[in-house]
Amino acid sequence: MPDLSPSFRAPRRSRVAGARRFLAMKWGHFIRGSAEPAPVGRPDYYRRELADSLFVRSADALPVKSFVPEDHTEPSAVATAEACHRRYGVYPLNFSFPRPKLMPRINGSRPHFLSSTIPGEPFSFDTWDAYLEEYRSSYFALSTKKGGWDTFRHLEVLFSGAIPLLPRLSAANPYSLAHFPKRALISVMQTLEREGPALPDEHTRQFFREYATKRLSSRAMAENLATMSGISGSRVLYLDQGLATRTDYLSAFTLIGLSELSGLTVIPAYQPDYLYEDYTGDTRRLYGRGFGYTTVLPTAAKSTESLDRADARTAAGTRDLVALADSCESIVVGNYDGNRELVEELVQAGIPAQRFVCIVGSDLVPDRALFRAMAGSEMTFFVREFPGA
Repeated sequence: MPDLSPSFRAPRRSRVAGARRFLAMKWGHFIRGSAEPAPVGRPDYYRRELADSLFVRSADALPVKSFVPEDHTEPSAVATAEACHRRYGVYPLNFSFPRPKLMPRINGSRPHFLSSTIPGEPFSFDTWDAYLEEYRSSYFALSTKKGGWDTFRHLEVLFSGAIPLLPRLSAANPYSLAHFPKRALISVMQTLEREGPALPDEHTRQFFREYATKRLSSRAMAENLATMSGISGSRVLYLDQGLATRTDYLSAFTLIGLSELSGLTVIPAYQPDYLYEDYTGDTRRLYGRGFGYTTVLPTAAKSTESLDRADARTAAGTRDLVALADSCESIVVGNYDGNRELVEELVQAGIPAQRFVCIVGSDLVPDRALFRAMAGSEMTFFVREFPGA
């Protein structure tokens, strides 16, 4: 058995800062007239972020424009991650796309300039494919900041071969949406606002297509996480007790991506069956109707070492989890906020803190105390949302 570390205390959010942010969130709910993280049934709330002149449906007779110069470059994922770590002591991580093969193969002409699907509209599509088809018929789609800057909609637009329009992105923290082609997205937005509606030329469309395919798939995002965290050994324990029954996008996408990497044996401590091809439950009852992330992984990727979640909080279940964690060289915590106490228990039970790679994936930006604690920790942290506009 590992040596005990009973005095270990995992980094946590400030209670005072948390209370202030909770009150600010409730005030935002009151102002918006919605208790959702972002207003649902209020497309007008998001439409106001885009100039009226850009609400053009038909692509007929619009000029074609180059939005991305031939020599355009974006910072490498490693360079951005290293700069973020120097500034905050953590690495950035974003949502990713689990099904990159859905990217249309041909950049053909499309009938619509702007997609009719607007953030805040109640979901009216019966299938994910029908939803994506609207984006596939358009050159651009409005995709705004909601609970945070990182939303799955950006990826659904990009992997439909369209370009997301993100008003105010130029004012965001440099490490918000760190893995996205922010320079190009800001250039597109500013050009359209300045010069009016125009269609992207072939080079612009190909740039976004290639960037998304190479850097925004779940596998590519997991490769970056493995590189920056220095995951060692072949056995990786994936720890997220809640994921087995409740969807967390960032945790699910990360587990999918890690499971696709060669050379790693990824063992979910508690297996989320809905991610695997043999799942027979009703995926429409899951978050977001299960669109995009369910039944992605082959059944063969399931682990025979996963534990029974029903035993998770029992003495026997805790012993089994400690033994399983001790047998793995690395432990990726898919939802740190939801599993912090479990992490604390494992380190106190003797699992070395250096093995832990923790993901803070909430819309709630870490407060200063948490940033300081994460930077000073022996554990490695990845963060989704950063301070700023």
